[in-house]
Amino acid sequence: MRNRLINVALFAIFVTLSLPGCAHKGPILIDFRYQAPQSAAETISKTTVAVSPFVDERGENYSVAGKRVSTLNDVANDLVVQGVIRDKVTAALKSALTARAITIQDAPVWDQTETGMPASRANLLISGQIKTLWIDCESQLASTTVKADVDLRIVIADPAQKKIIKTLNVDSKIEHQSIGYSTEFVEDTLAEALSSAIDQLFTDNELKNRLK
Repeated sequence: MRNRLINVALFAIFVTLSLPGCAHKGPILIDFRYQAPQSAAETISKTTVAVSPFVDERGENYSVAGKRVSTLNDVANDLVVQGVIRDKVTAALKSALTARAITIQDAPVWDQTETGMPASRANLLISGQIKTLWIDCESQLASTTVKADVDLRIVIADPAQKKIIKTLNVDSKIEHQSIGYSTEFVEDTLAEALSSAIDQLFTDNELKNRLK
């Protein structure tokens, strides 16, 4: 009898963990931040970088980061951030630079042309465009699949010379699976994809030399 009760309890726990969550009406609030690699701050840079806000080219849904679908109860929810996506990406780039001991400054909105470049005493000016930033989450019984897709176009300029010196396209696609659904699982996957894309900047030899 005791073993039977234990088995029933274990089964109940398994089912609870396996369910893709209760039906949720309306959008689901998520958050995500840059995840710095342990080897980021190897040396202290003497370069100062001004960061201008990113431009979100994904459309009108500037706060929507993705969608969660539960096939068990046939419910779909938008995954949204507090504020707008462009601010999250801009903050992530700043965090990536700070993690590498690079001094940052805030720069005004820039149209990413040489003629429209704002004045700055920084060594470099960086901004960019969000081509893609999206996460799909599909929950089934005992299975949740999360797919994150990030594609950014980064523009790097020399403000003293009023010259664009580099344009880089960086992207990352990540897919993870889990038994159960959690907001943290979704957030971590999107943060990983965004961080992976941004980290590609620091593998470019010309940028690496300018950041010394």
